[in-house]
Order: sequence, then C-alpha cells, then structure tokens
Amino acid sequence: MLFSEQFITTIILTTLIGSYLIDTIADFLNLENLNHPLPKEFNNHYKPEKYIESQTYLKVNTKFGFITSSIDLIIMLLFWFSGGFQFIDAFVRSFNFGSIVSGLFFTGILLFLKLAISLPFSIYSTFVIEEKFGFNKTTPKLFLADLIKSIVLSAALGGILLSFILGFLEFGGRFAWIYCWAASAVFL
Repeated sequence: MLFSEQFITTIILTTLIGSYLIDTIADFLNLENLNHPLPKEFNNHYKPEKYIESQTYLKVNTKFGFITSSIDLIIMLLFWFSGGFQFIDAFVRSFNFGSIVSGLFFTGILLFLKLAISLPFSIYSTFVIEEKFGFNKTTPKLFLADLIKSIVLSAALGGILLSFILGFLEFGGRFAWIYCWAASAVFL
C-alpha cells in the first residue's frame, strides 16, 4: 500500500478543516470591508439606501453561511470519528451487492443524510432571509417541486457518472484514478 490509512485520514481532515478556515477567514475579511460608504462616483447610479441594504443582505447571508458551514463541519467530524462511515459501509455490504451497486447505495445514503441536514437551513434561507429582503418568489409548493426535480436529476446523472467512476476504479487497473478524474472533468 502506497499510503497508510492514517496518512490518508490526515490529508482528508486537513483539507476539510483547512478549506473551512480559508472560507471563514475570507468571509470575515469581506465583512470587515463592508463598512465603507458608497463611493461618490456611484452617487448618481446607486441609491445610498440600496447600497446599505445590499451590505446588510450580504452580512446576514455571510453570517448564516458561517453558521451552516460550522454545523456541517461539526457534524462531518462527529460522523467521521463516531464511525458513521464504517457503519454505513457495513450496512451496505451486508446486502452482498456488487461493488458498483454497493458504492451507489453508500453514496446515496450519504447524500440523503446531507440533504436531511441541509434542508432546514435551505428552508430558512429561502423563506426567512430571502423573504425579509423581498427576494423570495418561491412558494412552499414550488420549493418542494424544485427539491424533488433536483433529487431526481442528481440521482439520474450523478448515478450514471458514479457508476462509470466505480467501474473504472474496479476494472481500470493501476491508472484508474486518471480515467476517473478525466471523466469527471469532462462530465462536470
């Protein structure tokens, strides 16, 4: 084995936490620079009250994004360290499907859990934050219809791509990861 399990775990966790920290620092730097008044050159093109409202909207969304990304990271780390991935893997393997079908089910379960966690935040963002600033044109019925369409399209297109990737990984030999990367780059 080229890399140890501990090394791979360290790389994944460092990437997750590092990405979170970089995004958070960038967001807070952006928030710090929002307090500047509207430049005089834009006075004839942009109303000062609209400028203040856009700053407020950005602040609210950035702070809400910080909350959701923090909760996402905490849940991911808890899931990781409590053996959630191993539990789902053992559950899926207990059905004795082939590796491709097992991979599809494993990924589907993870995506369903992610959807269940993110759905309340999405509802709040759409029906509270967007509504507060007058941007929400979505009804609950339309929100649900869009959600269902998104799930169906993601399952169909993502399932096809993931099937090819899993097949390449199983039968592609030593350089399978290159084929998978290329297929993902073309498909996405």
